[in-house]
Amino acid sequence: MRSYSPIARCCALLAPLALFACRQKPSASTPPATTAATAPGATTTPGTAAPAAVRFCDQDLSGVWVNASDRHFAYRFRDHGGVLRGEYLARNDDGGLAKPDEPILFELHRTEAALAGVMKSTGPAPGGRSCPVDFGIKVSACEPAAMIAVVETEVPITDDCRRARLADGGEVAPALVEFRFERIEDEPDHPPVGGPADH
Repeated sequence: MRSYSPIARCCALLAPLALFACRQKPSASTPPATTAATAPGATTTPGTAAPAAVRFCDQDLSGVWVNASDRHFAYRFRDHGGVLRGEYLARNDDGGLAKPDEPILFELHRTEAALAGVMKSTGPAPGGRSCPVDFGIKVSACEPAAMIAVVETEVPITDDCRRARLADGGEVAPALVEFRFERIEDEPDHPPVGGPADH
């Protein structure tokens, strides 16, 4: 049985989104990246730091983002530099945020070439058992107020909660869809769910 990602279930009728290529340079407010190692034989002036390593989408992505096609679907991210963690939240018409009954969590890792990881949810196995399912997700482009994510929308699983494989043992080709997310300001009357302890 195929388990469908929460993003796909929420936006099944979404029109294809155009991919835009835009790598944002770090802004003055961006926290400094980790320093790159000095090449063998290279020297640095005393008192100066080595050049900072360039990382993909190297800006602070912390905050609340919404699906550009339906702003009822919100995602709150906390950027820790090398790791981006987050959760799905239902967004009301007045901007209020609520956690779903079943948590949907994100964990993406940032390198100089990618920002990618998984969306953790649950899905039914063929026999009806509820299984944890990891859907692949990769941010393919970003700018200060928008980003494009390529999301795995279907994962075939077996009754023992493993990913199903082809008859020859090979991996099933992933079903991928692009989604656009836009950053929003937290409404003063509706602070982020969880409060100061949630970080």
